[in-house]
Amino acid sequence: MTRLGKFSAMKNWRRQGWLGSLSLLLVLLLTAFEKADTIPFSTAQVAFLPAKGQAYFANKTAKNVKIFDTDNWKEIGEWKLDREVTGIALTKSHALVTSTYEQGFVNVFDLATQQLQHKIPVGMGATSPVLSPNGKTLYVCNQFANNVSVVDLGSFKEKAKIPAVREPFSADLSKDGRYLFVANFLPATRADLDTVTAVVTVIDTRKKKKIKDIALSNGSNALRTLKISPDGRFAFVVHNLGRHQVPTSQLEQGWMNTSALSVIDVKKQQYLATVLLDEPEYGAAGSWGIDFTDELIAVSHSGTHDVSFIQYNTFVEKLLKVENKETLAYNLQFLSGIRERRKVKGNGPRFISFWKGKLIAPTYFSDTLNFIDTKEPLQDTYLALNPDFKETEVRRGERLFNDARFCFQGWQSCNGCHPGEARTDGLNWDLLNDGIGNPKNVKSLVLSHKTPPAMISGIRADAEVAVRAGFRHIQFTTVREEYAKLVDSYLCSLKPLPSPYLEKGKLSKIALEGRKIFLEQNCNWCHSDEHYTDNEMHPIGEVEFKKGWNTPTLKEVWRTAPYLHDGRTATMQDLFKKDKHGLSRNLTKDEIEKLSIYVLSL
Repeated sequence: MTRLGKFSAMKNWRRQGWLGSLSLLLVLLLTAFEKADTIPFSTAQVAFLPAKGQAYFANKTAKNVKIFDTDNWKEIGEWKLDREVTGIALTKSHALVTSTYEQGFVNVFDLATQQLQHKIPVGMGATSPVLSPNGKTLYVCNQFANNVSVVDLGSFKEKAKIPAVREPFSADLSKDGRYLFVANFLPATRADLDTVTAVVTVIDTRKKKKIKDIALSNGSNALRTLKISPDGRFAFVVHNLGRHQVPTSQLEQGWMNTSALSVIDVKKQQYLATVLLDEPEYGAAGSWGIDFTDELIAVSHSGTHDVSFIQYNTFVEKLLKVENKETLAYNLQFLSGIRERRKVKGNGPRFISFWKGKLIAPTYFSDTLNFIDTKEPLQDTYLALNPDFKETEVRRGERLFNDARFCFQGWQSCNGCHPGEARTDGLNWDLLNDGIGNPKNVKSLVLSHKTPPAMISGIRADAEVAVRAGFRHIQFTTVREEYAKLVDSYLCSLKPLPSPYLEKGKLSKIALEGRKIFLEQNCNWCHSDEHYTDNEMHPIGEVEFKKGWNTPTLKEVWRTAPYLHDGRTATMQDLFKKDKHGLSRNLTKDEIEKLSIYVLSL
């Protein structure tokens, strides 16, 4: 129905009496259905129930779970939720669906009745649900609460929260269920160190306790998927690998960002090596999902829209023979001869899973379901899961932001330095826009269009200029102005998430006391107005630039560590301890904690 048709029906409502009421009801119903059809799925995870011939698609943007009959791939059911859906796990009797916004939940659906049975509160950012081998326990990564929930499936209650490091995003269990390996999305250290890397946390499930953190290769960030091989010997982690110690002067040979597969020895709980997924003249940007057969490793590359099939046994044999495994993080030819890359239909393959001899690869931005034959490319097929959805300007901009096809040789997209929905990668980069030798920390792009100038040095007049300069000088390409405006639209649409430091959406008692210190110390002189910035330049600490640094917004600052222009402080508490940052006096330990909690609550 056209907009004009809807308007006419509503205009004549009064004159048509009960018939008009019926017409108006029909208009509203059609509008609701029409709106639902325009929403993209954005599949985060798929779970299969072979006994019933069903596949369950957990769809992030659509906030639902779609159920398909795997014999004909027709939709046979849907569960709607009130928050973004991030993951799903199945038992014989229940579907366990994670969803999140300001609070995370495990939504328990009864498979027999198809009804929501329990809604279990866990932590903010709930994702990556993992079932224990006996099916009695569920582990959930709480990305923004920085911990892992342990949920008892007998009582359907959370029994424990185990600390991780920073943004636990993906996890898997050792084959005996004793150890949970957790991939932390971002580094948690200061960014001005020689080595900056995200870590994998190992949790003893019997003791419900973290026992160690395993550091990956220098520059590892955006740890997207962790999965243990079928033989149980190795944990594989798919992630970005940033060359943050060199100026961003070129892209060839993975000079800035590469995509990597890190390998951990499960028995020894030790880091083994990092292998590059890129080729010498063609990147594998946005590498995301991973799955296995006994013979193959499959990895999806969401930025270049393809998947890699790697011969597992040959890979392991070749890897173990390398004496100096540190060199593999720079070797673009290691996978030569043992890997095949295959293009997918659609845009942005993320989650992947083997199913009945084929690789199932739904695409995040086009809702296309690929069935990839591991042996014969001519047998590859696909179908449109959501053929009626309409791509908005914001959605197109998000797609372009994550698309590495615009980049020279496909090494990176905007997502390369701003993973996690345009936030920070936790690294310092020496950009050439203000000279060489002054690396600065990556800023979140949230509110960037509302808080000019752009960049911490204020070198770009506003975010619009910065977006276009980013394509030219970071991706070494030029894009049509239409595309740049679409990226602007996407970035303008981003809103800060509620802080996990809030209590029921409000400042805690400690935060309110911290606000008094914030005002007493005149922090609001620079961090003012609704975005907590005056958008001005100020000399803070040792200033390499005469005009100083641009005041960053404090909105969502809980998510943007490390702090200061060069990332020299890992936490907000360290900032006030080691760098007075304009304070008129030395604060006590208690005052520092209160002030930090307030700022982190914004």
